[in-house]
Amino acid sequence: LAKPNTGGLWDLLAGSPRARLGRTLAERNYRRVIILDRETPEIAAWITSWAGPIPITVFPHVAQGGQGHLVDANIAAAVAAGTPVADPHPTLTISPVQAESAARRRAACGQRVVAIQAGSSLTHRWLRRQPNLKGLAPAQWAGLCARLLAEQACDAVVFLGSGPEGREARAIQAAMPAELRAKTHDLTGAISLAELPAFLAGCAGCVSVDTGPAHIAAAVGCRLLTIFGPTDPGRFGPRGPGRIGTVIGSAACRPCHGTKLFKTCRSNVCLTGLTVDSLWSAWAALEGLPAAEMGVAAIRNLE
Repeated sequence: LAKPNTGGLWDLLAGSPRARLGRTLAERNYRRVIILDRETPEIAAWITSWAGPIPITVFPHVAQGGQGHLVDANIAAAVAAGTPVADPHPTLTISPVQAESAARRRAACGQRVVAIQAGSSLTHRWLRRQPNLKGLAPAQWAGLCARLLAEQACDAVVFLGSGPEGREARAIQAAMPAELRAKTHDLTGAISLAELPAFLAGCAGCVSVDTGPAHIAAAVGCRLLTIFGPTDPGRFGPRGPGRIGTVIGSAACRPCHGTKLFKTCRSNVCLTGLTVDSLWSAWAALEGLPAAEMGVAAIRNLE
């Protein structure tokens, strides 16, 4: 489908994806529509336009939000609106058909696949005036991917994301040791959002920046390592039924998301100081393996 975030002239220039999405949703005959009171008036009006007679329940998210984790705010909002929540972990269920299709896609790459989500919404802006403040440099990603392969943590590394995020994947592949590039696969733009949960559910693990696919990986139980720079994992960290680890940037000015500093930053000081050793140690801890036993000398040869 399409994200409904853009309307008006932009919607017309893009081929009216919001109008098409509204018609699709209206045809599905939902029993109830739930929205948060933090939604913009424009989006709320758009939902009302296609919902028709479908009852709309508004969850009091703003009042419940505070400064804590957004999942807790969502749960509190649901309870306040009279909808109990039995499981505090966001969970996505994969159908057998979806699982089988995704297994075929992964098998074409390798038996044990680690997914890399190197980009976020900042990555695929046409006029990118600032670096991907949530991401690592290609050399950092390449060092980690090389370590995953050299230590046999996986048989293949797969880069996921939208089509424009392919530039991140290609830069990482170019920085990889030549003998390992054949074990990396660029699937940016090839795995749709609808297919992504099933694909991640069968992966040996996922390393991601702070972005939506990280939450999908967590919700399907995929082993996940998330990298946080300007954003706060205490508020935005993925939650789910699987093993989840976090790497946090060391800059004294973080977290700055939502502030003027975030909008004006051009140097990505949050994450450029992270060493490949520290990234690998975080992955080893997530695997439950002592980092000292994972061949630290090998990483110096790969850098």
